[in-house]
Amino acid sequence: MNYKIPSNTRIGHIHLKVSNIEKALKFYRDILGFEITDSIGDQAVFLSAGGLSSSYCFEYLA
Repeated sequence: MNYKIPSNTRIGHIHLKVSNIEKALKFYRDILGFEITDSIGDQAVFLSAGGLSSSYCFEYLA
């Protein structure tokens, strides 16, 4: 397969199910610098990069 994503492609919203939200936060927040914009108890957290609205969601996978 020789497919190339067009250069004007943008990622809008990403929703990831993770086994450990704290580990995900340690990487995305503490290392990459994303900011928490909202959360739903200990079940989900929403992050933002570069001042965008909640672009990334991590949901606890039980």
